[in-house]
Amino acid sequence: MKLKKVDISGAVISPERLSTLADGVFAIVMTLLVLELSVPVVKGLSSNSELLHKLVEMWPEFLIYGLSFMILGVFWVIHHSIYADVKRYDTTLVWLNILFLMFVSLIPFSTALVGKNGFITVTAIIYGINMLLLFNLGWATFAFTTGKRRLLGEDYDPKVIKGGKLMGFVYTLIMVPAIGFAFVNPQLSFIIYALFVLAFIVFTMLGKGEVALLMPVPSESEGEGETG
Repeated sequence: MKLKKVDISGAVISPERLSTLADGVFAIVMTLLVLELSVPVVKGLSSNSELLHKLVEMWPEFLIYGLSFMILGVFWVIHHSIYADVKRYDTTLVWLNILFLMFVSLIPFSTALVGKNGFITVTAIIYGINMLLLFNLGWATFAFTTGKRRLLGEDYDPKVIKGGKLMGFVYTLIMVPAIGFAFVNPQLSFIIYALFVLAFIVFTMLGKGEVALLMPVPSESEGEGETG
C-alpha cells in the first residue's frame, strides 16, 4: 500500500523523505560522537607507556561514548519500528518527528559534556534530561499514531497499542528518580541510564521487547501462533 503524502503550505513531504531525514540525522549524529574523542599525542622515549597512560585516563570518554552510541541505536530501532507501520501521515506527526530529531542531535553535546567534565551532578542531570525527552517524544509519537487508529492500519495489534501507551509512564517512573539521584550520587544516575538501555537491548534481542515496555512489539513466536 502506497503511503499518503502530506501537503504543508504548498510543500509536499512524502513518508519516504521523513524516513530518509531521520536515517541521515542518526548517521551524522552517531559519527559525531566518535569525533568528540580527542586523540592523545605523545613524543619521546617513553611514548608507549605515556600513550597507554593517557588512553587509560580517557576511560570516562570511551564509556559515555559507548553508552550514547547504544542509546542512539535504541532510538533508531524505536523510530524505525513506529514509522514502519504508519499508513497515513499528517502535519502533527511531521513536526513530532522533527522535534524528536532535534533532541537526537543534542546527544553529541550532552555526551561531550560528560566526557570532558566527568560523572558529576550537572552532567548527569543534563544527560538524563536529554534521554528523558527522547523517551517521551518517542512515546508521544507512538501514542499519537495509535490514537483512534488514525495513522495506523486497522489490523494493528490492540495489545501492542495498550502496552505501548504505558511506555511514557514507565520511562518517567524510571528516569525522573534516576535524574534525581544525580544530586546525591551522579554515578548511580549513569548506572541506571546504562541498565535501562541494556534492558532494552537484551529484551529486544530475545524478541521480548514488550515485556520491558520499551518497544512494545510482539515476539516472533506470538506472531507465528496468531497466523498459524
